Amino acid sequence: MATMLMWIARLYIWSWLPGKRRARFFSINAMRLRHPAWFKQDLAHLFSLLESGAIRPRVSERIPLEEVAEAHRRLEAGGLEGKLVLCPDLPRRRAA
Repeated sequence: MATMLMWIARLYIWSWLPGKRRARFFSINAMRLRHPAWFKQDLAHLFSLLESGAIRPRVSERIPLEEVAEAHRRLEAGGLEGKLVLCPDLPRRRAA
């Protein structure tokens, strides 16, 4: 929480600095609601970059959807190198 508050403070400070640089908050959900056509266009472009290999997201692990509780535990523990991806088509893993 402290890290997020620090970034918010930086945004406000940058807005007060001279040099005509401005910082603004960005919410993908707000963009989707206010400008659905822009959102669809941006999303299509993002998927084309992904398909072409121009961008490669860092995925730590793919986890079956049924193991969502375990995914939350891993996220809360931290230390992941990439994102956890919940996949509805993956079979549930057996307990070790």
